[in-house]
Amino acid sequence: MGWLGWTEDQALNADVNAILIGLNGRGDMIDSILRAVFGGRDEPEVEDTQDAAMTEARFDAMFVRG
Repeated sequence: MGWLGWTEDQALNADVNAILIGLNGRGDMIDSILRAVFGGRDEPEVEDTQDAAMTEARFDAMFVRG
């Protein structure tokens, strides 16, 4: 298991988009844990200007092998 918590097979079969989403998710998780343990100010969320809604088509484009 690597830094993302994936098995070797999962990492080797993932495309770039899946890796980037996994990396962002892991970073957010670690940030939340550190904030919970050590405290810290809650910084305002930066408004995302991109349409980040996960649709079925986007999920398939990132994760489904065809």
